[in-house]
Amino acid sequence: MIVLLLFIVQRSLKSYTRHGESVDVPDLRGKSLDEVKKMLGSKDLELQVMDSVYDMSKPPLSIVDQNPKANSKVKEGRTIYVTINATIAPTVEIPDLVGRSSLKYAKMQLESYGLKVGEPIYKDDPHLNAVIGMQINGRNVSAKTKVPGGTVIDLIVGNGLGSSKIAVPYLIGMRYEDAEFKLKGNSLNIGAIVTEAGITDTAGAIIYKQVPEYRPGKSIRMGEPVDLFLAKELPAGITVDTSLYNKVDTIAVP
Repeated sequence: MIVLLLFIVQRSLKSYTRHGESVDVPDLRGKSLDEVKKMLGSKDLELQVMDSVYDMSKPPLSIVDQNPKANSKVKEGRTIYVTINATIAPTVEIPDLVGRSSLKYAKMQLESYGLKVGEPIYKDDPHLNAVIGMQINGRNVSAKTKVPGGTVIDLIVGNGLGSSKIAVPYLIGMRYEDAEFKLKGNSLNIGAIVTEAGITDTAGAIIYKQVPEYRPGKSIRMGEPVDLFLAKELPAGITVDTSLYNKVDTIAVP
């Protein structure tokens, strides 16, 4: 009797739990809700919408994600949870990026807010790739403006060249580290560095040539580079006029 009762219980449990019976979960991503309901109904699976997101590249009310994943094996009657693509884009605030962000960081910030980034618009500014403005369809926008998610934001960034001009400084005879400090103080950049053979201490090397060269009244735009030629010692035949180191030239007006 005990053996018979155990046998009956075991068979009953197998029948109740549908032991050994399973179905493959279909791939629902990209399909509409109506399609999904029919697909799951034919496999005796239930459907429940758990969340929604917005992606303008996908059809409204299409499936974006699912759990369990496609091709998983589950028992009949199991509930499949899905995330659908919303019909209306959520509204988000544009983050404050102007004057405090680089182009790379601004892109990451905008994308984290669910916004898209257009091609950068370069304008004269001595700070290379610094965000100096934002636009939507050619119109300027400011931080905290509310826009639909997925809106394309065009970033206005500096090209590293200011619109203002500055006199070319005199650098001949200076050590490299002093010239570097002077160029940065004048909002200019270091361009190519050409060194003679055997130089191991660039900071202490002497500048014997610069491009563009110094001439009274000669100017370049802020942010432009100056190429430097370095030697261990000043070559013969090159004279240095130290009185020009601190001279402030008047910029010639074309």
